[in-house]
Amino acid sequence: MTSSHATIVDPDAHHVLFENDHVRVVQARASRGWASAMHSHPPMVVVNLGTGRQKVTWPDGTTQIVDLNPGAVVWQEESFDHSWELLAGEVDVVLVEIKSAA
Repeated sequence: MTSSHATIVDPDAHHVLFENDHVRVVQARASRGWASAMHSHPPMVVVNLGTGRQKVTWPDGTTQIVDLNPGAVVWQEESFDHSWELLAGEVDVVLVEIKSAA
């Protein structure tokens, strides 16, 4: 089951910067200790601006530690659901969600 988009579930951390028929650009910002509830994302490019470490939880309950490093750019091919908790540093990422790839 797909959960709601990050901007609906966690609007204090996820803000739409730009949106048109092709893309939605979201900035996610949070400080240490922030926890984001389960939410969804379509295929996207992620651009890390800050330094941090988060624990990501997948819908099946498995977890993964993810290090956020400034300048890292990642392509996420598939839509996905997850929640996260910021363990150290900050979350400061720009998500370029590709509507035509969803």
